[in-house]
Amino acid sequence: MSAFVVIDLDIAGPEGFRQYVEGAGPLIERFGGRNIITDENALVLEGDWKPSTLVIHEFPDRETVQRFWDSPEYQPLKDLRRKHSTVKVVVGENPS
Repeated sequence: MSAFVVIDLDIAGPEGFRQYVEGAGPLIERFGGRNIITDENALVLEGDWKPSTLVIHEFPDRETVQRFWDSPEYQPLKDLRRKHSTVKVVVGENPS
């Protein structure tokens, strides 16, 4: 079952955030994840949610997402991300 991490990303410090991406990208891949979408101009069809940047990652399953999120390697990257951006993050799993 694929799990999808949906992120509403607002970058405050582009240079510092770039450091985050350089560290997080390979770690996401190491956990079997991949980036599917990074869109700074997402189309809103209904409602008032307008993410600054819409990001979607796919992982093998929800448990893998949780292992990635809680991993010791990701903790300093999370701190770096929080310093240079704000996010809202949700995870959904495809039942098929």
